[in-house]
This record gives sequence, C-alpha cells and structure tokens, in this order.
Amino acid sequence: MKPLTTLLLLCSFACSTSGPHSQVPSSRTMQLNSILDEHFEATLKLDPLFATSIGDHRYDAELPVSILPEHRKKEELLAESSLRKIRNFGCRDLPETDLLTCLTFEEEIQNQLALLKADLDDLAPFNQFWSFPLDFAELASGTSYVTFETVLDYENFMQRLKQVPPYLKAMQERMVLGKDRGITVPRILAQKGLKNLKSLLSPPPAESAFFKPLRNFPSSIPEPERARIRAVYEEILTAEVLPAYRGFARFVEEQYVPHCRKSSGIQALPGGRENYLALVKSHTTTSLSPNEIMMIGIREVSRIKKEFEAVKKQLGFKGSLKDFFKSLRTNPSLFPFRTHESVMTAYEKIHQAIAPAIPAHFRMTPKARFEIREVEKFKAETSGEAYQNPSADGSRPGIFWVPVPDPAKYQKKSMEALFLHEAIPGHHFQISLQQELDLPKYRKFNGNNAYVEGWGLYAESLGRDLGLYSDPYSWIGRLEYEMHRAIRLVVDTGIHWKGWSRERAIEYSLEHEPMDEDGIVSEIERYMAIPGQALSYKLGEIKIQELKAYAKHELGPRYSDPDFHDEILKDGALPLSVLDSKIKKWVASRK
Repeated sequence: MKPLTTLLLLCSFACSTSGPHSQVPSSRTMQLNSILDEHFEATLKLDPLFATSIGDHRYDAELPVSILPEHRKKEELLAESSLRKIRNFGCRDLPETDLLTCLTFEEEIQNQLALLKADLDDLAPFNQFWSFPLDFAELASGTSYVTFETVLDYENFMQRLKQVPPYLKAMQERMVLGKDRGITVPRILAQKGLKNLKSLLSPPPAESAFFKPLRNFPSSIPEPERARIRAVYEEILTAEVLPAYRGFARFVEEQYVPHCRKSSGIQALPGGRENYLALVKSHTTTSLSPNEIMMIGIREVSRIKKEFEAVKKQLGFKGSLKDFFKSLRTNPSLFPFRTHESVMTAYEKIHQAIAPAIPAHFRMTPKARFEIREVEKFKAETSGEAYQNPSADGSRPGIFWVPVPDPAKYQKKSMEALFLHEAIPGHHFQISLQQELDLPKYRKFNGNNAYVEGWGLYAESLGRDLGLYSDPYSWIGRLEYEMHRAIRLVVDTGIHWKGWSRERAIEYSLEHEPMDEDGIVSEIERYMAIPGQALSYKLGEIKIQELKAYAKHELGPRYSDPDFHDEILKDGALPLSVLDSKIKKWVASRK
C-alpha cells in the first residue's frame, strides 16, 4: 500500500495539450502513446484516489482495499503486461521526446514490478508517517485534493465513507497475518501512529476533521439540500466510520503494538534485504548499491562539514563544531515566532523577495497559481513541510503546506532553503510545469523521487542568485539542509542495510547537523517508516550539479542558467541515467 498523499505528481485532466513538443504524431508515436495511455487508464481504475487527485472524477465514489492480495495481483499483472508491450515495441527510431518517454516508461515499470514482488507494506500498513486511517481523515477534512463543492461531491464521498469499515477490517487482518509471519513495523512507529490516531479521535465528533465538510458547505448548495446531506452524512460517520476507527485504534493499542518488533531496519524482516534493494533502485533510478551510496554520503558529510567550519569562523565562534551546533539549537534569535500567523507571514515575505530575480534565471515558469497553507493540527506534530501540486484547470492552486505544532519552536534559519525546495523554484516550478507540457498522461502525472527531489534540493543552491542567504544564519540553514540530505545517505543505508539501531542513527545525526534532537528523532523515524525514499534527494541533486558543471565547462561563455534550466525541466521527470544522456546530447548539439 502506498500513502494516499502520493509522493508522485498530482494534476488535472484539463492539462494543456499544447506546448514545446506539439507536432503531428507519427505512427510510432501513436503506438507508443497508446501503450502508455492504456497503462495509465488501467492504473486509474485500480487506484481511484489517485484518479481523484489528478482531477479525473469518474471513480470518486470508489475506495478499493488496495492492500488485499487480489488487488496487488492486479497491479502486478498490469505491470507485467505493460513491460512486455513496451519491450516488444522497442525504444528505437523515435524522435527525441518520444525516445525519452519510452526509456522512462520502461525503466519505471520495471522498477515498479520489482517493488511489487518484494514489497512488505501490505503486511505492515500502519505507522506514524503514512497509513490509510490517518491519510483518509485528511482527505475527509476537505483540505487536501478531495473537494466538497457540489452535491455530487458529497454524495460520492459518502459512498467512500461506507467503504472505510471494510478497509480497516482488512488492515487488521493483514496486520495479524504480518505479526504471525514476523513482519511488523518498529514498535516506536506503531506507538506514534497510535498517538496520531487518538489525537484524531479525541475532539467531540462534531468538531473533528471528518465533520469539517458539514461545517463548510459551499454557498451554491441550498439549505434543504444541506439538511438532507447533513442527516445522511452524520449517520454514516457516527454509526459506521467512527466506531470502525475506534475499534481499529483499540486493536492497534491492545493487539498490535505489544507484538511489534524492536529492530529499526527492514533488513531484519523476512525478505527485507530484497525489499530494500528494490526500494533503492526505484527511489534513486540508479544501479548504485547500498554500500556505494553510504560511501557517497560519508564523502558529502565531510565536504559540508568544512563549509560549516568556514561559517563558524566567519561568525567568530571559538568552540568546537558540536558546540556551535548546540548554540544554534538554543539561540533565541533563531526562534522569533510566537503565533502561527507570524510563521506564515514570514514565508510570504520570502515568496515576494525572490520574485524579481526569477526572470534572470528561468524562462519557463508555470501558469498555475500558488498558495502557502498551514497543515491540519491533528497531523502537524508528525508532518513535514510539503508541496501539493495544482490542478491545471485552475480550481486548485499549488500548495506549500507548513506544519506549525508550536510557533515558538519553529526555527527561522532554514526557512529560505525550505521555501526554495518545496515551493519556488523547486517543486512548484518542476511539478506544475510538467503537467503543463505536451506529454502523454502517464508522463504528466508521474515522476521519480531522484529527479523530483533532486530538483528540489538543487533549487536550494540557487538562493544567493535569487537574493537570499544574505544573513549568515540563513546560509547555515542552507548548509544544514544540504548536510541533512547527505546524512540520509549514511543513516538510511545504515538502518536498512547495515542493521544500525534507531539510537545509533540519531547519534550520528546529532554529531553532524544542527537540527535539534526532537527534529532528528522525527526524521530518523521517518526513514524507518519509508525505507529508501530519503536517498533520492542528494543523489538527484548531485547528478543535476554534475550536469551543470559539465555544461558550463563544455559550453563556456555560451552557457546560461535559463538555457540549462529549460533543458532540465522541458521534458518532465526522467530517470537519472536518461537525464544524463539527454543533457550530454544537448551540450553536444550546442557546441
């Protein structure tokens, strides 16, 4: 099972059909697009929530239990069929854009199939970072990609609500089976997931996230219809959904948590090492081994440590680097916020500050609107800042989500780097532009983590070009985030391949980065919950920086940032090997 708030791209079927690649398609192009469209259409039927998230509302009333073996078998058969078709088709004699699409599709389906065969999530589908009951509650609140704008929206979601109890029952059954086979999540993750679940259920029902759509009817729905909807909706929630949630919470607390494992990494599970190798390949789109990735991380940690030493010297700090980090964690000037609103206002100021400098570095910018919003409070403690892409029809903007559990503990120094990564010119530019390109639907709405997160981390490096990082503490925030991603290469492979304990990973992070201990603990537990995903950021960024350096060296005075950024962005998310080949061909053509 994957998170409902998918890490892949979310969009709308109203995406523009014109763009830099528009041309009369050849017969080979039409054959290729037919294979991709058939696969994509089947994917939407198997994953109705994904369909809703991209603006296709044909399946808005459906909620299949995706963790059941029969459903996963359908996903596997689809991947096998599509892989067979694309290999028989062959990525040859194609225009450049089609060639990139063909190579990307083949690699991604191959990785997906390997992951489906090795995946263990269906037997351990509950933790603090993602799980159906927590993610579905966020959808039910109407603050995510499920909208409540028409009577039909309410009717459809009521049908989904009726399917929640069977889903939770299936989760219990799969978790019991996983427990019997020795496949569970680490106990600390189950405990924190339970804490989130109790927090969700603690308010009086009428004040909970589930009832929010009933408190926020659109003005277009007349009062008699509201009364009818309210009566049926409340009955489903109070008689079916909330009792099922409470029963599931009791199951987790009484029957699951006591039997959860003490180990931290999936290598301790039956089939865990095979699962991790598939995850590494899928998330990084490379053939790098966990050992090679760890060594890259160790080298990067050493390099960035020297950068920290330089800025420490600039600030005149006389103690050790560890003491310097400690001072950053306790420096009151770096924690200036006292209200939730002040945090959001500070982000909007960053947004306005970089706007004048964007045209000098980017020609391609998205048409989509952009907003900054605060995360729902029941998820704020365990959520990170994140981006949700817009619908291309303009009904939903691109959103930079900011969790603020306690404004007084929200640090200022990393805000500029964080905004560049999650918002502009990071995910908002890359993801929104991709869905505006003239690409097959599969390419518009999907992406690999190494490219997507690699671009986000690369965007952080552009801060000085865009007028940020003038304050040395903001530069420290940038270094902190870069170090954080380098550390991930070490601790993720350490936990899931070398058998590191949670405590050893926390200790390593505390030694090498300024983040406070609570933040580090939360991050380490995130890596425990989603193995391999954290590797994608730094490896993707390293590849983009390597290609930029190569282009600058080869093109000399003919190099420009707008040209390079156009070339990186204009074909959407690509596996790193495909991106490498594409940029080197582009450089050769410019020479």
